[in-house]
Amino acid sequence: MENRLDRPDWLRAARLALLHRGVEGVRVEPLARDLGVTKGSFYWHFADRGDLLETLLSEWEAEESLLSDAQDENPNEALKYILEEVRRRTLASEQGDWPSDVAIFAWAAVNPAIARRVNRAEEKRMELLRGLAGRPEVADLIYYAYQGFLLRRRRMPKAAKDFDLVARMAVELFPSRGPELKPRRSLSRVPTAAKTVATLAILAIAGVAQGCTTYRILRWRDPAPDIQHKIFSERVVRHAEVPFQFATAVPRNDLDTVSVRDTDGKLKPFGTYLTDRRIRAFVVVRNDSIIYQRYLGGYKPSSRWSSFSIAKSVTSAVLGLAVERGMIESLDDPVTKYLPVLGRNASYNGVTLRHLVEMKSGMAYTRTTGDLLNDLRSSDAHFYYTGNMMASLAGMRREAVPGTEWAYKDSDSELLGWILASVAKRPVAAQLEDAVWRRIGTEHDATFSLDRRGGLDKVSAGFNATALDYARFARLYLNRGEWNGSQLLPRDWVTVSTTLDTSRSEPEVTTWYRMQHNRLWWIPMNNWNAERDFFADGSRGQRLYVHPPTRTIIVQLADDSEQEFPFRKVAHYLAGEEYRYPSGITGFVRRAAEAHGADSARAVFTQLIGEYREHPDRYTINEASFLALGESLIATGKRIEGIAVLEMAAHHYSRSWRARGALDRANRQLIRD
Repeated sequence: MENRLDRPDWLRAARLALLHRGVEGVRVEPLARDLGVTKGSFYWHFADRGDLLETLLSEWEAEESLLSDAQDENPNEALKYILEEVRRRTLASEQGDWPSDVAIFAWAAVNPAIARRVNRAEEKRMELLRGLAGRPEVADLIYYAYQGFLLRRRRMPKAAKDFDLVARMAVELFPSRGPELKPRRSLSRVPTAAKTVATLAILAIAGVAQGCTTYRILRWRDPAPDIQHKIFSERVVRHAEVPFQFATAVPRNDLDTVSVRDTDGKLKPFGTYLTDRRIRAFVVVRNDSIIYQRYLGGYKPSSRWSSFSIAKSVTSAVLGLAVERGMIESLDDPVTKYLPVLGRNASYNGVTLRHLVEMKSGMAYTRTTGDLLNDLRSSDAHFYYTGNMMASLAGMRREAVPGTEWAYKDSDSELLGWILASVAKRPVAAQLEDAVWRRIGTEHDATFSLDRRGGLDKVSAGFNATALDYARFARLYLNRGEWNGSQLLPRDWVTVSTTLDTSRSEPEVTTWYRMQHNRLWWIPMNNWNAERDFFADGSRGQRLYVHPPTRTIIVQLADDSEQEFPFRKVAHYLAGEEYRYPSGITGFVRRAAEAHGADSARAVFTQLIGEYREHPDRYTINEASFLALGESLIATGKRIEGIAVLEMAAHHYSRSWRARGALDRANRQLIRD
């Protein structure tokens, strides 16, 4: 069966065609030949050629929509990041990985309708530059210098080497603004006029890029959980007048010696696990008493810490209230009922609120992988750092029929946040404060990060609070939305959010405990009928875990995304109950590979995966340990066996970039050797 390729593959080919052949070269059959496929693959991603051309222009226009925050950032801080970004964008556009100004302007020159749209976008850019410069004539000169640099680079490829010289001019002329770069040669012989033009070009680029999403990505990348206030404006969620205090029991420090499974599948003392996984706070509350708490790495009980995607679970509570109060009539309502502006985008036709809360909107979305170029262009990074959430959401495109495919994406939650703010005519932060945060005895103010000053709350990954206040929120869910006799959240909403949906046999995320996604909460499917547990999950190791049978709440705040799932073991141990991890499939495969070779390892894997699907409580398979096994076998000379293990991992974790990447690296090394 032919590989249909992905939408980004077609877009990359189309950008290159537009750059090198002009708009007449952007046609389905030539693109298919470029990609080595039949043109049928194209229609999985675009309705027709017109749809493709509109996408090319819209993505370029979207670059302009990011300029609205340009004046909110400090140009002096931006320069060293801007220089890197300018080089990357120029080279990326020539490889088809980024929209090209040169290609778009050439298209506009032969099409009056396109020219009108390009002129409007260009005027917005120039107006911004005029505002930054304070003098229109200077801003115009800056912009023309910028365009001249791009055109010369296109006409003369060797001009790429001049970028270092141009950058050093800017640094020498403005030494307090840029990075400490040592020039290869003195600039004293460069004519003053040339220095001025080069500097204006750099300042133009800085003016365009500063404050935009790309600048934030370059500046902060994957941010630590305790610096959100440095990146974003914030909206305060005020704490309760009288805090609810958990009782303090005799500390169960014996937990530190209990063996728990780490990411490599091996057991280690829990105290060591905390250090190795960069845990900053680990708090266990049982029957309303704190029985264990550890604060590490400078974290204090009063420290506010980003929950990242736990914010989605917090937002789910506000959504449940909006449904109960009739502000939202039904989850099956179309999103355009509450946000009519989205009716201008045909991609939103048929998308309902239920699709959003189930993450089945069908909207195109790309994840970060750790590769800088990919991450700069990823939806993950864009929706985390965007300075105009409404514009970003309004410009989304569909890639699947709504309701048919689950895909984890921040944009679905952010759209719910926009709807909640619209129907209540109040920020989500204010709704949470009045209905929940001040009524559950919180001790400290929380905050929501904002996309811009006075803008939307970042409800997908921007909620920040303290460890014990997270525990208070978890207590509300442990008690099915009730707080000391008052039903603060709809009981049915909480129950559905935290109960396994037995009609769905496959997990959304294939960890060993098998994660099912329910209304922005997570259910561990493995042996759930006995455990009845649920949790909220955030990047870099944030966890909010609830184990109703033992009345246990666990809050974990961390600074490392490589995390395991020790929570069931901890809950049972502190309740005086035995808990055994399911048997690891990785160990059986290791023994088969080492003793009998690749074919035996494959046979054992196939057999145990079948048993695992029948009895998921008996076995476990962990991606990290499986990849580690494959790489270990290769390193010890068992290359065929190691590659076989990585092939199994890539097949089993078919949506994992880590598994695919490990296999690709191993195969490339095999070819080189």
